[in-house]
Amino acid sequence: MPNNTATTPRKPAAARPERGLWRLLGPAFVASIAYVDPGNVAANLTAGAEYGYLLVWVLVASNAMAVLVQYLSAKLGLVTGKSLPELLGTRLTRWPRLAYWVQAEVVAAATDVAEVVGGAIALSLLFELPLVV
Repeated sequence: MPNNTATTPRKPAAARPERGLWRLLGPAFVASIAYVDPGNVAANLTAGAEYGYLLVWVLVASNAMAVLVQYLSAKLGLVTGKSLPELLGTRLTRWPRLAYWVQAEVVAAATDVAEVVGGAIALSLLFELPLVV
């Protein structure tokens, strides 16, 4: 004999937009934090105080390039199911892969230096501490 009890149906996953929203905003939140770290803020304020609007074109060009790279990487990931480094790793030989790895390490180190210097400048301004060079 079949069970004729009624149950309340659950909303399907597509009908719960907050779940998809958090999944979508997770990587965007991480990327936005990378753009607004203390090093970037200090460097931007210093450059703005020094050069005024003379370097605004650099801001526009770098943001346009960042948007282009993010967009193309997202398309590549959707089509292939792999990230850009995964595809480079499977398609390139050893020496080009090592060159990309060294480049990534140098960029990461430069970013870390900017963050440390920006944090030091911020602490110096806030607490009137001397900058040790």
